[in-house]
Amino acid sequence: MADDWVASVQTIEEARDFVLEVGVCGILHDKAGAPNLYDAVDAPEKRPGDPGWGDKMGKVWSWKNELPARYPDEIFYGKRKGGGAILCSMEHLKQLYAEQHKPLEALSETARKLYGYIAQNPVNNAELKQLSGMTGKASKSAYDRALLELQVAFQIVRVNQPDVEGDTWTPFAVQYPDFASRK
Repeated sequence: MADDWVASVQTIEEARDFVLEVGVCGILHDKAGAPNLYDAVDAPEKRPGDPGWGDKMGKVWSWKNELPARYPDEIFYGKRKGGGAILCSMEHLKQLYAEQHKPLEALSETARKLYGYIAQNPVNNAELKQLSGMTGKASKSAYDRALLELQVAFQIVRVNQPDVEGDTWTPFAVQYPDFASRK
């Protein structure tokens, strides 16, 4: 695979162009060399001893949420099988949806329980843990597994509005009604 996209992105507009050009990309570095936003961003890495994340990771982490919020009809943020976070074009989303979508009935009881709360109103992680009674360490892995299961099955997505901070979940069919009706 050509590496002409490595260190080629300096602005969010260039990040948009990158995602649309490659079709689907990971967020963080991929040892196998697949396109990913981290390697594409041309910004200084954090140096040892520097506080915080550094310029590069700061851009990657904010752009993964800002891109689908700023370009909701062009870019999707979600999870692929295996749990990796991705950004992709709507064209690639069609293929991923066809490959990965599962009906709610096919998911675990915990996933269906979480979905029941999310379906009522968009809800952030902290609120969802409270509502579901999954606030302790003992339930952390079950909560994380169920949330991932819902994302991979295209049952839920992160709300992609610029004024929403953090992971706030809504049903996929609410945010992408035309998409979900294509089955």
